[in-house]
Amino acid sequence: AIRRYVRSLELDAYVVGGAVRDELLGLPHADEDFLVPGVDHDGLRAALEPHGRVEEMEVHGQLVGVRLHPHDRQVRLLAPAGIELTPPRAERSTGPGHRDFAIVSDASIAIEEDMARRDFTVNAMAIRLVDGALVDPFGGLGDLARRRLRTVGPGSFAEDPLRLVRAL
Repeated sequence: AIRRYVRSLELDAYVVGGAVRDELLGLPHADEDFLVPGVDHDGLRAALEPHGRVEEMEVHGQLVGVRLHPHDRQVRLLAPAGIELTPPRAERSTGPGHRDFAIVSDASIAIEEDMARRDFTVNAMAIRLVDGALVDPFGGLGDLARRRLRTVGPGSFAEDPLRLVRAL
């Protein structure tokens, strides 16, 4: 129902990350995050404001996306904490610490580049809402089939080594 609602907003949105992994494994999942390529933060906010209350989401004091609290009462009941939507982003290291990074949101960042910043291949997949197409640039589906946990790349934990601890 949440996906139908997000699709009705006429955004080229994708459900991303753990929700995709869990769906492909046939497991229930509690929440879904949405990626909206082709927009920056201001464009995403402007597109969503007519549909409800929009609040900013931050990570380590940096803006990463928005949380929509829809006017639609039924949708609000399904997602009482709101619906998380983000423009595509990349994370760039700015120093040696796990908080030393800059979040770069840019409408020109391809979905594959956004997926590249994720930890494991099984979390670096997306499903396009408009047609159900799977975006899997790092072979996460194959890794699920082989029950293999593999990092997206050799630098997956370089910018945030604590991510490995949180992933376990």
